[in-house]
Amino acid sequence: MGSPKVPRAKSKPKVGNGPAPHKAPKKNYFSTLMETPEGRELRRQWSTKKRKNPGRPRGVPDGYRKHEIDPIREKIQKEAEKVVKIMSEKYGVEDEYAKEALTTAVEVMRVPGETRERLAAARLVLDFTKQKPVAKSEVAVAKAEDFLASLLVEDDNGPETQSGS
Repeated sequence: MGSPKVPRAKSKPKVGNGPAPHKAPKKNYFSTLMETPEGRELRRQWSTKKRKNPGRPRGVPDGYRKHEIDPIREKIQKEAEKVVKIMSEKYGVEDEYAKEALTTAVEVMRVPGETRERLAAARLVLDFTKQKPVAKSEVAVAKAEDFLASLLVEDDNGPETQSGS
């Protein structure tokens, strides 16, 4: 049938080169830097150096920049002072500290920001201005008890009238 198969050509084996260069262990710049005292000092200086632009300033809500939120805050602060003046006349708040706290709470409630903070401020404003509805729940309980008692009375009278018919 045919001649015997000729083996395929192979490259010569590598001798003494060690592992493949792409498999060599990676050397991280910072880990080699930390091996010497000079490198450790340099790394310490970099770590403690103040950043030029460290991010959003404290107190600025997400989605705003400082120059955008400042005019909004000034406008809301003026509105809050007017609102507190009206509330102090209507509800009889005389204490200056209470007025200041109320002004801050109204301001926090109106400025865009964290929902949790705004809800806490709203709760504080309601505590200052509105009374808790304690009496209403007592009346509701009394009405519910009367309702249940009337059902029992009707139930007691009900079978007699039904059997008599």
